[in-house]
This record gives sequence, structure tokens and C-alpha cells, in this order.
Amino acid sequence: MIGVDAGGSRTLALVADASGAELARGEAGPGAVRPGHADASAAAIAAACRTAMQRSRLNPPADVLVAGASGAGREAERLALEQSIEAEGLARHVRVTTDAEIALEAAFGPAGAGVVLIAGTGSVAWARLPVGATARAGGFGPAVGDWGSAHEIATQALRAVRTALNGGEPKELLNRLAAHVGVPAGDLPRWALGASVPEIASLAPAVLEASRDGLSAARQIVDAEARNLAQMTAPLLERFGEGTAISLAWGGGLLRDAPDYRRLVIGAIRERWPEVEARGEPVDAVRGAVAIALRL
Repeated sequence: MIGVDAGGSRTLALVADASGAELARGEAGPGAVRPGHADASAAAIAAACRTAMQRSRLNPPADVLVAGASGAGREAERLALEQSIEAEGLARHVRVTTDAEIALEAAFGPAGAGVVLIAGTGSVAWARLPVGATARAGGFGPAVGDWGSAHEIATQALRAVRTALNGGEPKELLNRLAAHVGVPAGDLPRWALGASVPEIASLAPAVLEASRDGLSAARQIVDAEARNLAQMTAPLLERFGEGTAISLAWGGGLLRDAPDYRRLVIGAIRERWPEVEARGEPVDAVRGAVAIALRL
């Protein structure tokens, strides 16, 4: 069995035996599918799968491959990606589903209820309600805005240093951002013009560190984005009804690697919904893909 989590920043593949026991993992670049670019997504998925299979000392084809891919919500993209993966010869049976389905499966099994909040380069939240229906909030991408994501934190920080670039104060946040990417402070706008979405998002750790160090400009950004991310979940949490215990699973590189930020987000959620019970460990979405594969 192979499970795949194909996201906007990286693709993770997990090879498991027929009982679901993990054998090995492999990682590759972005695997989210965009209209007309299924082959590029399939190439990233294939690279991650082949690495995992090599590490597990197995050769393709696997029996079943289930890939949960960002951008696979529309049938046209899902079918195109399935066909492109099938052409790679990785497995006898291929199924493509959404990143939402594999995350909910990993967090709550095939029927459990709760909310999964993901924040990495981008951000999105999904819910499975007690009646079985699913819903989504956020996930609109960097152009429209991914609340509370690494890209949004970094973008707000870049906007906050405009005064310093014009010769004003304060310059400390500007200097930290420039040092983080290894360019002179005055060259930061030029760097940003040519930077990809993941490269912009890579500034977020510098902003979070500046916030922890007490830099007011950074702290304001981090506090605001934590509240924005918490507010993004509001339409989902409201559907559970007042007083209902709600299980909150979380994941994504930002929430996983920045515990201070994660605490801010969960604290802001619990101010309005004290009945929310947050998981202690991040959701491992690729395990959800394997679980689905085992049922096929």
C-alpha cells in the first residue's frame, strides 16, 4: 500500500504492508494539482513514492496507491491526476482524493466528527459533523489570502518594513528579514519580487523569533494572524452547536514547528469555544491515505 499527501509545499509518501504497518517514507517537492498541470503533480508524487519504495526495498507496482492532493476537489483535476499517476506505473490500482479526506480520516477515522486545522505555507480547515456531512473553511491560496499561514505572516511582515525601507524606523524587523534570506536590507524588495510562495513563507520563522524576542512590530503581526487563523474556524465550529464537545486536530509545518504560535491559535479558539479539545500531536494525513487504501 502507498499513501500520499500532496500539498503546496511538499509531497509525502508512505509505504505500508498489507496490515497497514509503516515500512518507509519518501518526500519530494510540491504536489498540489493545478488545472492543466496534472503531470507536474504526478511527477512529484512519483518521486516521493519511488524514494519510499527504495527505502522499503520494494519495487513497483504496489497493490494500491491513494493520493490525497490539494487542488483535487474538482472532478476534472482528480481524474487528470489519476491518469497521470497511473502512467507512472506505481501501483495496480490508483485513487486520487482530496487532502481534506485523508486528513479527516487520519484524525477521526472513517466516521468520527471533529475539525482539522492545517497551517503551513497556506492554511485551511475541514470539519466532519456528527451527521456525517463535511465542510471547509479557508484554503483560498496566497493571492486571496491564507489567514494565519506562514505566507500571510511573512507578507504582513514585508509590508510592515516599508517605512524602514524609506529611511524611517524601526529597522530591526527589516534587518532580521534581510539577514534571514542573506541579502542586504535595501535588496529585500528585489528579493521578494523574484521569490516563490514557499520562499516568501520561509520568512515566517524570522518573524516568529522576532515576536518571541519582544519586537513589537513582529508581535502585532503574530498576534493578529493567530486570531485570524482562529476566526477562520468559526463557521465550522458554529455548526456543532453550543456546548458540544469538539475535537480539534491540527497539522502543517507552521503549527507543528512553532508551538508558541500554536498555543496562541488554540487559546484564541478556546476563548469563544471553551469546549474545544485540542489534540496533543499533529495529524499525520498520509496515514489517512493508507487507511483508505486498506479499505479498497
